[in-house]
Amino acid sequence: MKVLAGNSHFAPWRTMFSSMLGNFWRKHLKKPFFDARYGEYAERMSAEELEVGKQWLSDTFYLIRCEDDALPNIKWVLDLARAAVLRHGVRGLVIDPYNELDHQRLANMTETEYVSQMLTLVKRFAQHHACHVWLVAHPRQLQNWSGQPPNLYDISGSAHFVNKCDNGIVIHRNRNPKAGPIDQVQVLVRKVRNKVVGTIGDAFLSYNRVTGEFMNVDNSAGSDNQGFKPPHGS
Repeated sequence: MKVLAGNSHFAPWRTMFSSMLGNFWRKHLKKPFFDARYGEYAERMSAEELEVGKQWLSDTFYLIRCEDDALPNIKWVLDLARAAVLRHGVRGLVIDPYNELDHQRLANMTETEYVSQMLTLVKRFAQHHACHVWLVAHPRQLQNWSGQPPNLYDISGSAHFVNKCDNGIVIHRNRNPKAGPIDQVQVLVRKVRNKVVGTIGDAFLSYNRVTGEFMNVDNSAGSDNQGFKPPHGS
């Protein structure tokens, strides 16, 4: 979500979030929201700039929230997203995280069958309404994990997440100071169905705490100036 907010001026889509938005206008204005230590010596955004940012947020993003005690399921999210596509011209839907949705299934249905059916509904929605869907799912609890990035098959639930997605991307944050900068995020593109839209490889981003942006970094020999490194043998 932070990447979408920080780059919405490059691709001015209207995007719908089944998630919490946070203070996205900080990423748009590139100024700290609070007069806090993370802002260092940067000028805090003014009240006028805050109003401009709030208007930009209102024009760019739409939020799905379930206000009652019932847990939302995927059908509830897609029904609201369908209405937003028709009424507001929404072109992107972020479901974050998948794990927070209600996943009750029939007694005779396995989890693998449920995930396959659910992903079919999501893909059908995306195709019928020309709407890009980002489905954010967390990995299962890994045993003997030593800090390395997870892979797509580590997603809790089913291998259908890998089989049915058009693009599979792993976001990994380093938490070990001995392994490298802890403000660095690794983006691992592990599946690309349509080669026209991209290729498999890694990119490294550095998080700017002042502006809330992710910046490209040149992390290793052989990578280009955009922080992208093709995998060995590609």
